[in-house]
Amino acid sequence: MKVKRLMLAGFLTAISHIANAEIEIVSPESVGLSSQRLQNLDALMQSHIDEKKIAGANVLIARKGKIAYFKSFGLADENKPMQKDSLIRIMSMSKPITSTAVMILYEQGKLLLSDPVSKYIPEFKNQKVLEMNPNGKGYKLVPVKREVTIRDLLTHKSGILYSFLGNYYHEPERQAVLDLYKQAGISDGTCRPDETIGDMVKRLARLPLFKQPGEVWDYGLSNDVLGYLIEVVSGMRFDDFVYKNIFEPLKMKDSYYYVPSEKQARIAAVWKTDWQGNLTRTDDKLIIDGNLALCPADAYATSGKYLTGGVNVISTAYDYFRFAQMFLNGGELDGVRLLSRKTVELMTATNHIGTSDAVFLHDHNWKFGLGFAIEQDRGHDVDSGDVGTFEWAGLYSTRFSVDPKEQKITIFMSQTTPFGFHFGLWDKLLVQSSSAIND
Repeated sequence: MKVKRLMLAGFLTAISHIANAEIEIVSPESVGLSSQRLQNLDALMQSHIDEKKIAGANVLIARKGKIAYFKSFGLADENKPMQKDSLIRIMSMSKPITSTAVMILYEQGKLLLSDPVSKYIPEFKNQKVLEMNPNGKGYKLVPVKREVTIRDLLTHKSGILYSFLGNYYHEPERQAVLDLYKQAGISDGTCRPDETIGDMVKRLARLPLFKQPGEVWDYGLSNDVLGYLIEVVSGMRFDDFVYKNIFEPLKMKDSYYYVPSEKQARIAAVWKTDWQGNLTRTDDKLIIDGNLALCPADAYATSGKYLTGGVNVISTAYDYFRFAQMFLNGGELDGVRLLSRKTVELMTATNHIGTSDAVFLHDHNWKFGLGFAIEQDRGHDVDSGDVGTFEWAGLYSTRFSVDPKEQKITIFMSQTTPFGFHFGLWDKLLVQSSSAIND
């Protein structure tokens, strides 16, 4: 499969620029959007570039299955303009792809969402939960009330954490668990050239959980566990499974877990901003956000060994549009069915976290499906569109939103750190995307 994939990569490299040149962009009015209103986006994006808040970005808006707005702004790298086919580290926008791979196995009868993870990864058997002692001194480990399930991983209710979120949330239990993560060398889903994802997941499974399985939504390394689970269940390398079952059927010709050498010149650089006019290209030797140390750009693009389920994909705005459109179409694109309509509903239109809220990226009353945040109502600050809109984002300031009611997809791809600065820009972009509807 690896040889076949490399041959395919060479072929796709030869046609990629031609394919991007032939991307059909229709008149906004033909899909019920206003050209005049969409031009507001030009000014919005250019102002952020002129103010040196971001270096560059791609913005794509599609409606009724057609791309009506697709523009590149600013720089991809020093002295290199952003292009529609610039390759972007989509980071946590990889997670919906991993969730899709799990659901393909689900539809194939290879697993059930209620299955305990230990059925496939025995190290998850007999886990413990960390609880602080009542006097606040030290902690104890108590048995899990039930085992972590595949559904818990898909919904971030597994009790498994991300280390970098310790910068934002400071509960004593969290800090105690993260101290154990650090001692065990647990990586936040980033480059570990000395080991495989399976090595890390097995080590993670032996550490205590932050909360009882199924009780609390907390963003973490669950998708990395899913990446290894896919390997175990399918008998294939994680990236091979995704290439064969998602990227190739959807003709996502520029999506990779590691980029072939002939395409690496198209990888956009990551830029660091203070949102006050100080914008610098990050050092390729090490990219850091808080205490999250990420791979050097070249290693991230080419390592090919440590395959995470949470952050590894490098893609383009157009490729991700194809992935999102498949969901908007109920699991099918261009005559190829990836998932059934009922599975898509289970993933994007069903709240799986009960009364919990998916608050890391969003406001209260945002719920979570299987890989996607779901807008529950419009009575809060983070308003992406209609009730039922589903979306997610990536650490280097990428984000997508799918509004099923309006059949609209909005994709924003920058390469900027820190992540949180882009929230206001994203919210304004979505307002303009929605206000362009004129039918």
